[in-house]
Amino acid sequence: MTQAANTKTQIAGLCWVRPEQWNRLLEVAEDSDRLETTWEEWQEKSLEMIEVFATRGILIEKVDVDIEALIAWCQDKDKPVNASTRAEYVTALMMEQKKLDSKGQTRH
Repeated sequence: MTQAANTKTQIAGLCWVRPEQWNRLLEVAEDSDRLETTWEEWQEKSLEMIEVFATRGILIEKVDVDIEALIAWCQDKDKPVNASTRAEYVTALMMEQKKLDSKGQTRH
């Protein structure tokens, strides 16, 4: 096997919020004071971060997050909506998708 074949690309998920849901996230996020004021500002910062990680060999996968589903998930787990739980939720979504993919199913 070649070295390239042994090297596995690191993949990380990024909570990707739709523009129309940005204000709802700001309403419910415990850490809203640390988030950008507008979706456009957040998008610009997020895209820059994706590029930085790419230079380090880490592929960032945008994970579409429905804010109401995130809120429900956090409530079910008795957790606040913040950066940590957004990351945890994205990881849970990615793991669920991986399970579905391994069973030959796709989610639309």
